[in-house]
Amino acid sequence: GKDRKQAVVSTQSTGTTVLTCLYVLVLSFRATESGIYRRLMHKLILYPLVLLKTLIAALIKRAFQYLLRYDAFRRHVIYPKLGIVSDNSIKRTIERPILHAEIDGGKYHLPVFANQARIDDLRQSRLRENDVLVVTYPKSGTHLCGYIVKLLAERRVKMMEDPMVLPFYELIKQSKLDSVPATTQRFLKTHLPLSLIPPPLDSSQPNKVIFCLRDPKDACVSYYKFTLSLEVLTGPVYETFDDWVELWLGGCVDYGDWFDFVLPFWEQRHRHNFLFVTYEEILSSPERVIKQIAEFLGYEVTEEEVAGIKEKIKFQNMKKVLEKTGNKQVSALMREGKTGASKQAFSDRQHKLFNAKFKEKMRDTQFNFYKYD
Repeated sequence: GKDRKQAVVSTQSTGTTVLTCLYVLVLSFRATESGIYRRLMHKLILYPLVLLKTLIAALIKRAFQYLLRYDAFRRHVIYPKLGIVSDNSIKRTIERPILHAEIDGGKYHLPVFANQARIDDLRQSRLRENDVLVVTYPKSGTHLCGYIVKLLAERRVKMMEDPMVLPFYELIKQSKLDSVPATTQRFLKTHLPLSLIPPPLDSSQPNKVIFCLRDPKDACVSYYKFTLSLEVLTGPVYETFDDWVELWLGGCVDYGDWFDFVLPFWEQRHRHNFLFVTYEEILSSPERVIKQIAEFLGYEVTEEEVAGIKEKIKFQNMKKVLEKTGNKQVSALMREGKTGASKQAFSDRQHKLFNAKFKEKMRDTQFNFYKYD
């Protein structure tokens, strides 16, 4: 009856409304075909495709980079013997990447930013009489020792400005070094071996070298973690810490063999312009080392100044200073600021391998900073 008739009218009205809306939508779409609707549909369809393409490209690039590095590790190698007998009496060999630079007949395994062209550029210059170099093997207290030098010197002389405590010798263009006024003293840090540091660097010159040592086992562990967190070095691919130790012992990492790096400097220890300090001494007896460096540089310091520097070189305080520079590498450069990491990281076999090489290399050198059984 009446209810049925109303339902039919309601249905017809609803259908008419839907058709009207569709008709209006079609007309609107046609009217604005080249306008907002078209752009909207374009974005809805295109953006997912662009994101998918970007993701696929990133995955392919990462896979390609890994394959290239892995291939370089496997193919472009030579196999020098370490001359070390392991605990199972089997002579070990390691895979060594092609050395980056051959300079003056010597072969050097250097990172890309210290390649042969860069070194050739730097070696055209000569050190100035008042230059001060802070020299370390990688991950051996470079910034800590350099910061002490900076805090001592900045109150007394005009210095070059650098956000990372002291300028890195390998990274500075020669033109910039040469442009430093004679009234500004050049304080530099470097990982370069002695043979690549330009002359004059001998006892007849007043320029000074502060060499900071660190327990080589700890340096090995720290270097390993550094390379994992900062991809600026160009050493080979390695899958585990065991692989890294083999490479490190063979000098197959950037800046080469720890022993070959340290010993040429150690041979200069009797010269008046060379000073040796250790990372461990700085942490355990900072006041004594601060005074030692100050005396070496010809500075008179008060107890108050020493106490102030001691506070500033504490790990967290120094890290905050570097973080304020905006450098994104701070977390990689400064991880823990502690000693003894190798005690847990090295296996018994690795301790034996290292101790054997240390005993062989350091025989008759009178090197007395570290002792291993």
